[in-house]
Amino acid sequence: MKIFSITAGALLALSLHAFAQAPTGAIKLGKVQPAVVKTPEFSVKSGVEKRSKPGDWLEIEVEFDTKGAEIEELTLEYTVQFENKLLEGQVTHVNIPVGRDHYSVMYVAPRSLEKLTGGKTLTHGSIQNAWIIAKIKGQIVDQAAFRKEPIPNLQKTPGMLLNKPETPFAPLYFDRYEATKSK
Repeated sequence: MKIFSITAGALLALSLHAFAQAPTGAIKLGKVQPAVVKTPEFSVKSGVEKRSKPGDWLEIEVEFDTKGAEIEELTLEYTVQFENKLLEGQVTHVNIPVGRDHYSVMYVAPRSLEKLTGGKTLTHGSIQNAWIIAKIKGQIVDQAAFRKEPIPNLQKTPGMLLNKPETPFAPLYFDRYEATKSK
């Protein structure tokens, strides 16, 4: 009986600790902002100069607020409806302090966009919708969308959404975006 009491007490303490770190309402997702942005240009003063034409990237950004306590890990699952396909990706942010004005972002590369559009010019109409699901320890804590519509049942295309560190935008606006978990 004593072992059962100790085990039950330990399980209760662990479950309360886990709940305290990820309460409902700990995250409030704000506006989902899709945008078309050009490849950033950097200047290098050594080696052979190479020509390139800056391409168009699809950027999906979301602002969020946190309440309660610092969040050790927050996973944001992105789904983007683009040219009647669903692009899926996720990013895990770490060590997020309590407060407002936190940002997360993912990108679709120019060559991927060319493939999706069949070589046609990218327009804002190509971006049909974007949804973001916030999870802490696997539990959904909030959801947001560019347009308030349910996710349609369309062909899913994984691997086209890139985390900021996987893009030429990695060194830009470093203090704007929350740190990402290393893979």
